[in-house]
Amino acid sequence: MGAVTDLGPARVAEADPAGMFAQVAGLPRQLRDGYRLARTSLAGAFLDAFPAVPPARPDGLVVCGMGGSAIGADLVLAALPGLAVPAAVVRGYRLPAWVGPGTLVVVASYSGQTEEALACAAQARARGCAPICVTSGGSLGAFAEREGLPLVAVPGGGQPRAAVGSLSMSLLASLEAAGLCDEHAADVAGTAAQLEADDARLCPECEDEQNAAKALARKLEKRLAVVYGAGPTAPVARRWKGQVNENAKAPAFFNELPELDHNELMGWSSLPHVTRGSVAVFLHDPRADERLTRRAELTAREYAALGVPTELVAAQGDTLLARLFSLVQLGDYASCYLAVLYGVDPTPVDAIQSFKASLAGDGR
Repeated sequence: MGAVTDLGPARVAEADPAGMFAQVAGLPRQLRDGYRLARTSLAGAFLDAFPAVPPARPDGLVVCGMGGSAIGADLVLAALPGLAVPAAVVRGYRLPAWVGPGTLVVVASYSGQTEEALACAAQARARGCAPICVTSGGSLGAFAEREGLPLVAVPGGGQPRAAVGSLSMSLLASLEAAGLCDEHAADVAGTAAQLEADDARLCPECEDEQNAAKALARKLEKRLAVVYGAGPTAPVARRWKGQVNENAKAPAFFNELPELDHNELMGWSSLPHVTRGSVAVFLHDPRADERLTRRAELTAREYAALGVPTELVAAQGDTLLARLFSLVQLGDYASCYLAVLYGVDPTPVDAIQSFKASLAGDGR
């Protein structure tokens, strides 16, 4: 690992036989198509599914999913800080106790086979909810059809993490249909246009000297990536961590400010060999709370003083949605370039598939 230095288009094409780079480049199209298709799928569905609720809005929101099917919810909720009802993302088998018939439940499983999501869907029905099901098919799709539930069918055939645009826009459209947020058609279109323009500066054809994703991958090479978010960028830090794990097949971790200043900051003091072999990446929204901005700058300074190499990465864009997805795009590309540097195919996740097979055959 680490012997490869070429990140040009020919080398990328050779290292990426399943086309993960093309899926990363397709994020703008996913946002546009995912938003349009979800709105079409949900037209009138909310009123049909919740005859006892309208015109009142739901009393809360729960999104159930795992991995790549859950991160879209984190991103959308971060982009909507003014949501007027309690909201939670459930990564597990059980719904919160407060979920009832008036709660909007969205169950997202790209494959339709995620056992945690299926368990939550069944619980939601048992509590009188009519969950919106977001899936490419599988058992969740069959459950939605059998129960007469709102269904958003996303294109299948890829990796869940590569469907983040479709999955996130399905949730945004669900919130609009439920009256929990305003229409975001212009914001989605603007975000997609910005990402298309930025893609020319991040794609393999862009030379190393002008390519921020390639530069970042080279800084992460042979180091432990620790990604930090603050406020709205916290879910993007989680996304970066997962992308390094699954695309580059490398360990990575994430945390968020201000919490890490109360504990993790001290964790870099005693093991200089770990400190030197890591990189702390701080994801920054220039329009975030100034207290978070100050903390990020001071924390990065403290890390540098402790000997931890640091990188501060600023989001770009006029809207919060655009800024968050600008960071998603950069992290997706950087993790794929890191895979090329490590000589691994960014698409397959053999260890995860093997574990799921073991879990299914465990019999307990």
